[in-house]
Amino acid sequence: MLKKLYRKIIGLGLLLFVATMLLLFIMSIITGSEQPIDHPWVGIVIAVIMAFFSLWLSRHLPLESTRQALTVGIIWALMLVAILLFIAIPNQTTSVVFGQWPSYLIFVGVVAGPMLVKRPSSVINKG
Repeated sequence: MLKKLYRKIIGLGLLLFVATMLLLFIMSIITGSEQPIDHPWVGIVIAVIMAFFSLWLSRHLPLESTRQALTVGIIWALMLVAILLFIAIPNQTTSVVFGQWPSYLIFVGVVAGPMLVKRPSSVINKG
């Protein structure tokens, strides 16, 4: 089922990356810091917002089970990590991106979001 949706999953994953970067930019303006993730509360706020954003985006996918939702969430989190590494390694800024624990909360939020969607039960017990 997910094989038919790979383009949509990748496109929504790219949208999640853009949303993450915009949130980090907004938080850097709010905190007045070049590295907003230095403040632990920023990572928590962004993780919660990204969980709701990935929840909202996963509603556009016909996911039938929690396993499929977990798979989509992991794909999105791995996409975020890969794109961030693709940007951070040439700039030698991996310690900035992955050096603090609040940044990992963002990936956890992206994985958790699709699993929060209420799915219709396809099997009804008539026992």
